[in-house]
Amino acid sequence: MVRDLLESDRNQTIELVNQFFRKVNELELDGLFHIRPRAATKFTDIYFKLIGTGKVYMRGYFLEDELVSLVIGRIEEKPHLEEERSLFIDLAVTKLGKKKKGYMSELLKDVDLWCLEKKIPAIELRAILKNEEAIQFWNKSSFEPFYIRYRKRV
Repeated sequence: MVRDLLESDRNQTIELVNQFFRKVNELELDGLFHIRPRAATKFTDIYFKLIGTGKVYMRGYFLEDELVSLVIGRIEEKPHLEEERSLFIDLAVTKLGKKKKGYMSELLKDVDLWCLEKKIPAIELRAILKNEEAIQFWNKSSFEPFYIRYRKRV
């Protein structure tokens, strides 16, 4: 079942965000991009504080009381573009051992409906190229590559 993440889901949310951050830190990147300890708690708490603003999407897929997948994103204002606003997905993750069961696909359908209700015409996200599992997932989804982001260590 897809539903809003609540303060009572904080610990499970932190655990899932932490799973994602650990995976990113295991990737061989440029040596600078490394997520700090306790970042999952800070990240999660910031989003929980923003829930009442209506400017964040923070929902999860639950099997009974177990959080198995979540999507966290924020509305970006773009007054310089005709689209004016988009939802930027900061994090989308499914619990280890629960992948390939359609939970993320259900959440992404919900994201689409949420954006339609809020008249948000576009959804964006970033994926680290070295995260091959994520790249494969997004390539099979209805999302299309749009930007190429370059990075240089100085």
